[in-house]
Amino acid sequence: MKIALQIPIKARSSTRVPNKNFRNLAGKPFSTWLLDELHEHMPAEWDIYIDSENRSTHDFFKDRYGDRFKFHQRSEWFASDAANGNHLMSQFATLHDSYDIFAQVYVTAITLPGSIIRESIESFSNSLDRYDSMFLVTEKTGWFWFNGQAMNYDPHRPNGLPRSQDAIVLEETTGLYAITKDAALRTGCRIGSNPMMFKVPQSSGFDVDTMEDFEEARRLLSMTQPSE
Repeated sequence: MKIALQIPIKARSSTRVPNKNFRNLAGKPFSTWLLDELHEHMPAEWDIYIDSENRSTHDFFKDRYGDRFKFHQRSEWFASDAANGNHLMSQFATLHDSYDIFAQVYVTAITLPGSIIRESIESFSNSLDRYDSMFLVTEKTGWFWFNGQAMNYDPHRPNGLPRSQDAIVLEETTGLYAITKDAALRTGCRIGSNPMMFKVPQSSGFDVDTMEDFEEARRLLSMTQPSE
């Protein structure tokens, strides 16, 4: 079973968090929090690609990781704001079709442990008779609305209100996706028609998208660092 991990890291600066991927966070570059986990916990036979529009991104990490990470050159359009995770996965799978499973992992998943990354991918790879894709989710309880409609209960029926602990929804963490080659090439997406939803703790589902998230990540990570 050949497995490739795609790690999207733009060379250009983020508009919401300037220079996010290389900005210092709790003592080291932002991206290295996730890359350190991959370097430590992924099996040697899994190939890990830094996906960027500029080789300088790959070279930035070479002193820290040597030759452990390969480089995938994304075309300029795929580095634009028009491209989403499905586009990135589709291009990557098309250009690296010798692999059986593709996983897309984001450095913005700043608290995602390498042990969970490995466990979830291995669980998926051992269940290909049942699933064609996998993504991480966290479990939440409560009443949720979207576009003016109740999602997980009926407020207009007297018996449409279950116990709050039974009002469960699953939320994508946006940190990790995996898909078989066949499903990726067939759909052009990172989630197929029969996905495994791999539950992780809330603490592993944090994602950095704004400056407020960045500062919260600083607070969370500083709590895990040994005091001097």
